[in-house]
Formats: sequence, C-alpha cells, structure tokens
Amino acid sequence: MDTYPPYEDYRAFNRPKRRSPLILLLLFVLGFGLGMFWTNRFQTSRGVETAVKPVAEAQEVSKTDLQNAMSYDRLVMEVAKKAMPAVVSIHTTVSFVYRYNDPFFNMFFGPQRDNIPAMGSGVIIGQDGIIITNNHVISIRNQIGRLDVILTDGRKFKAKVIRNFPEQDLAVLSIDGKDLPYLEIGSSGSLSTGQTVLAIGNPFGDSITGGLAGGEPTVTRGIISAMKRNLTIDTDSGIRYYRNMLQTDAAINEGNSGGALIDLNGNLIGVNTAIISKSGGSVGIGFAIPSDRVKLILDHYRKNDDLGKWDTGLKIQDITREMARSLKFKEEGGAVILDVKRNSPADKSGLKVGDIITGVNGFTINDSEELVSMFRGSVPGEIFTLIIVRGGTKMNKELKLGAQ
Repeated sequence: MDTYPPYEDYRAFNRPKRRSPLILLLLFVLGFGLGMFWTNRFQTSRGVETAVKPVAEAQEVSKTDLQNAMSYDRLVMEVAKKAMPAVVSIHTTVSFVYRYNDPFFNMFFGPQRDNIPAMGSGVIIGQDGIIITNNHVISIRNQIGRLDVILTDGRKFKAKVIRNFPEQDLAVLSIDGKDLPYLEIGSSGSLSTGQTVLAIGNPFGDSITGGLAGGEPTVTRGIISAMKRNLTIDTDSGIRYYRNMLQTDAAINEGNSGGALIDLNGNLIGVNTAIISKSGGSVGIGFAIPSDRVKLILDHYRKNDDLGKWDTGLKIQDITREMARSLKFKEEGGAVILDVKRNSPADKSGLKVGDIITGVNGFTINDSEELVSMFRGSVPGEIFTLIIVRGGTKMNKELKLGAQ
C-alpha cells in the first residue's frame, strides 16, 4: 500500500496579504509623473522644433488664405465698378385704348386710355450707343411705346428700337450720346460650371434704383450653376422655348431682365432673362441668354439677314405603327426622317432616312409638330443636339442650322 506525507492542517494556512488599491493608484501617478519629467528633461532641441513646426505652418497657410480672399474680393469690386456704368435702366410706357363692358358707361364716357409703365435693364455694347436687352422688357402685350434709357451718371436718352426679335427674346436699341461706357462681348463657350460671375441690373425698378435720377445698379455674385439649360415659358404670344441657356445662382429678380451677366474679366457673357420661382423672387435659379447666341443674332442684324430663314435639310413625319415595327423602334413618340437633302446641314451631320428623332437639346419629342416647334426662333449657325434611334440603337447627333 502506498503511503503519502501527512496533510497539513488547513487551519495553519496563512492567506497572502492584498495591497490596497489606493497604494496602486499612487504608484501609477508617481510613475506617469516621472515619465513626463524624463521626456521633457531630455528631449532634444530638434524634437521641440519638430513639434512646433506644424503649428507655424498652419498659421502661415491661414495668413495666405486670408490674403487670397482679400485679393479675390478686391478683384470682384474692381470688375463691378468698371462694368456698372455700362448697365442702364430702361423705362417704357405703352398706351392702351379700351372700352367699358357696360354699354351705358360707353355711351357717356366713350373709349378710355390707359398708360402702362414698365422697367427693365439693358447693356451698352459699343461707343456707337448700341444697347442689348430682352424683347419682353420693351414690349408690353406685343406693343412698344416710348423708351427712355437712363445711365448711372443720370444722363437720360430717348431710345430707338433698331430691331427686335420676339422669338429670341432679344432687342437692339440705339441712343445718341458721347463718351458712353460699354462692355466687350466675351465668349460663353469658354465658361465652366462653377466659374464666378456677376449679375448687374435694376431689380424692382424705381423702388430701389432711385427712379429717373440714375444711380448705381445692383450687383450680385454667384457661379455658373449649369450650361446648356433648356426651359419653356408661357407668354402672351404662346410658349417660348429658351435653349442652351446659362444657369446661375447669382440673384436675379424682376427688373434684372436685359441686364448683364459678366465674368471676372469684365466681359459680357450673358443677358439675364428669366428665373424659376414659385414666389416671384430669386431662389437661386436664374437664366441668361449666352453671349455666343447674342453675337450670332447681332451678326445677322448687321447683315440685315432674316433670322427666320434657317434650314435643316430634313423632311419628317409622325411615326406610324408599321414604320416603328419595320425600323425596330419600341419607344413611344418621335418623328421619322423621310428625306435628307444632299449637302444640307442634316446631311453633313450624318443623319439618314429612317432615323427616328426622339429628343432635341434635352426635350423629349412626341411628334413631328413638336419637333418643328423646337426650331422656332432659331438662328442660322445655331447648334442642336439630337437624340436619334437607328436600327434599334440610340445615338447623339449634332445639327448646325444653315441659312436658306
């Protein structure tokens, strides 16, 4: 039988003593303090410089940013100061004759005359006194009355309408004066989304500008929010299509129409024309006719060409179910090309018989009549982007309008 050493009496066992938590905490604090002292005492001078340097760099960057911001503001102020004198206020008054609906009143009072005033903005674009503005600024219910142009220096001129283009919503005026300020027309084609622009005009008319006394117009700053925007607006004469517009968040309000949209070189890159707003005030969605389109229209005006005589070289019709089946067209709407004139703009664009046009400049085309209406008010030389379906494949084609 195996034998084992005698088992010690459990009552003789002594439990090891536990250290107090307070003592452990004091030891930790003492060790941390000694470590910090050691680090600060023996850190090299190079280490100190390294620790301080990022702070110095941050201060240097902030100072540079501040200087850049001041230079930017100074540039904006200088450009606005130079451009403002070329932006004018335009006052128009149209007289209307009307009769009472009640025969009794007509018998005693006869025809009545009412004068309707309106105000907008315009831009002088040459020392010869040529002014560009919107047609809806000078035309009330398709009638043009007396026009007065007032400069920022208080000079007042009676303006003549040289030519107006209702379909394009532009008008060319003329005043006879000396030492007239003016803006150079820049290229809207070189603009980029996000680029800073200034909108200059006379919002809300006499209530802000000081009426017929002249005075500085209002300047608002923003960016080009988007390029080549398309929109439709209901007018007294029907729906007007605005194509390839510049969109900006620079505040544009009633009275700004016809005013200048300029870049930071002080060049005219657009004519402020319309806004989208439920309240009637600016919500940061404004539109300007691009300067490249303005130059196209001015070129035709100087040549005395008829802007309405544009040509595509296309013959189109609504697409039937039989045509859609044979052309493998599975969508709704569109207009099919029946003929392409040789050497015409359509021929040069690569359009072919049997192509189905489903969109123009972002607008969906439902039938041939809608396609024709898209080209109303166009200018020879203007470029349209067409969406076509050929053999079941969708593609884009650019069409540059020619002159008849």
